[in-house]
Amino acid sequence: MGGRGRPLCWPAMDVITLLSAVLVNALLMLLALAVSVGIRARGGLQAWQLMLLGQALGFGLLIAATQVWPLVMATLGVMALSGSASAMVLTSARFLSQPVPRRGLWLPPLLLGIVHVFLFPDLKQTTGVTNLTISLQIGWASWLLLNGAGRVRWRWLCGVAALANAVLTFARGVLVLGWPEIYPRFLVPHPINISHLMLLNASLVLGTMGFLLAHRDAAEQALVRLASLDTLTGLLNRREWMQRAGRALGTASEGAVLLMLDLDHFKRINDERGHPVGDEVLKLAGEVLRGELRATDLIGRYGGEEFCLLLRHCDPEAFGRLDARLHQALRRRCEASLGFAVDFSAGAVRVPPGETLSSAIQRADDQLYRAKHAGRAQTCCAPGVL
Repeated sequence: MGGRGRPLCWPAMDVITLLSAVLVNALLMLLALAVSVGIRARGGLQAWQLMLLGQALGFGLLIAATQVWPLVMATLGVMALSGSASAMVLTSARFLSQPVPRRGLWLPPLLLGIVHVFLFPDLKQTTGVTNLTISLQIGWASWLLLNGAGRVRWRWLCGVAALANAVLTFARGVLVLGWPEIYPRFLVPHPINISHLMLLNASLVLGTMGFLLAHRDAAEQALVRLASLDTLTGLLNRREWMQRAGRALGTASEGAVLLMLDLDHFKRINDERGHPVGDEVLKLAGEVLRGELRATDLIGRYGGEEFCLLLRHCDPEAFGRLDARLHQALRRRCEASLGFAVDFSAGAVRVPPGETLSSAIQRADDQLYRAKHAGRAQTCCAPGVL
């Protein structure tokens, strides 16, 4: 408090100027993102661009409300700011691949606009309800980011900035409702107003930096997935499967079963039914393998119509049941989806500790050769598998 009960102010600071700075900052960040990643960027960055647009629009309307149509401009302004807070929640949820209820995104701005119209004559109530609502929305985004953040840098960067924003916004709402003599109104150069607007300017930059880091991390992970997966079947490609299987065998303290399988008459399917149908057969085979095997098993497309499986902790009885299920599941799935049955020939060997992957593959391939020459649609096993 100043002398004789006057509100504590920073006369040198102009709130309208700071609001204008936030508006310009938001527009510059929006322009920077549009240039760097494009306005059609999908996912989290698209939502963040909406957040920046909402900030710019909201503060622009609040500035306009000091000059013309106060009720209309101020109501649209707080709705835009609440919408930008919802966009912040959506940004966080998209980068974290977490679902959020759509109603929780569009309902707060709508209800806040309605309440704002009815409470507008009472400036204290209007300012308090607006700040409390938006602080809860920003707090939601902060909780999404910080809950289980671990050592993910961008989550801490964005989450802490959002949390500080939420705390100051909440404090402003509590003060204006409980102690209006200390905090009279939004446009007064009060320490909380000045601090909040300065923090908001900084948080727009920090949030943009943080979510750009998240975008970069997601892009790197996508490249890793593309480099390690077969694009048609979604299974590990040959190079990645060889690396993982080699590491698994190198560290294994007990044996594993290596299964090499080849789709029967696949060339005939391509020649008689066309390559698109052949691609569908490969996709279905990949789905069957993923569906029937355990998360600990390594499954890969070895090349063409050939697949490779490394099965750990697989005793003879379990392998026999698995082999029967795979043959039956592939036949049924192809018949139901394509109108004709497809089966496979396979060779299986038990790999003892210390044997190299290349040696095991050669032995499994020999068993596969036996299965093909024995009439196909069967699995030939080396001693010790069954």
